[in-house]
Amino acid sequence: MQKPSAWITATARAAHQLYDQPLILNDPLAVRLLGAEREAELRADAQRQQHPLAVAMRATMAVRARLAEDSWLTAQARGMQQYVILGAGLDTYAYRAEHTAHIYEVDLPAMQQWKRDCLRAADISEPANVRYTATDFTDGSLLEDLQQQGFDAAHPACFSWLGVSMYLRPDEVMRTLRDIADCAPGSSIVFDYCVQRRHLNDNERAGLDFVAAALAAQGEPLQSSFEPPLLEHMLRHHGYRHIEHFGAEELSALYGPRLSGIFRLVRATV
Repeated sequence: MQKPSAWITATARAAHQLYDQPLILNDPLAVRLLGAEREAELRADAQRQQHPLAVAMRATMAVRARLAEDSWLTAQARGMQQYVILGAGLDTYAYRAEHTAHIYEVDLPAMQQWKRDCLRAADISEPANVRYTATDFTDGSLLEDLQQQGFDAAHPACFSWLGVSMYLRPDEVMRTLRDIADCAPGSSIVFDYCVQRRHLNDNERAGLDFVAAALAAQGEPLQSSFEPPLLEHMLRHHGYRHIEHFGAEELSALYGPRLSGIFRLVRATV
């Protein structure tokens, strides 16, 4: 099973290593994971990779991953020992960092098998501290599936959930966020979401229409968007005590590039 969106994300992160300086996200495994054929295609695609849309796509993928990883590293420095990567796709964090923490990669079973095939083909070893947790965000079994792989809900955990919520219905998104809110105090999540159209400017609406049409054409339509104030209200209702919003301005101040406001990030702590 190969989701087009997973390949798009992985390719953007690999292209960031090849075409952007300074790097926002240092990911030396991203190019290898694509495989020799796709790597060659990417290296031969320099002209298209300089197009403003391609540059913006790379920046978006790099910034959201960097925020999630920075949040985890801060939590780990404070003693946290569980990191959960929801919708892990071809994320490489677990394979390029030396650590003893427990890392749980959560995705559909077929997606995980595909990833592990890619890892083997790229001669990237699987660390002993990684647990592959098969789940479906539409069926509400996240915590149960994690606990079957050794996750300890009595101890806090750091979650990242990138490039997933917009493909789920709003009730499915909130169900996952409720599950995480049931974890031990101090647990946190970084996730991105699609902003409702009325909060976007004309250029951003046009960009959203373009992105939505392209995703629908490849069989992955956008299914949810949120109003930031209402999203915060729902998060607080479910038990999140501290909520930080990261729009284009906040992310630019942290990491440099100017991003679109179509997608925003939230860091919420229980």
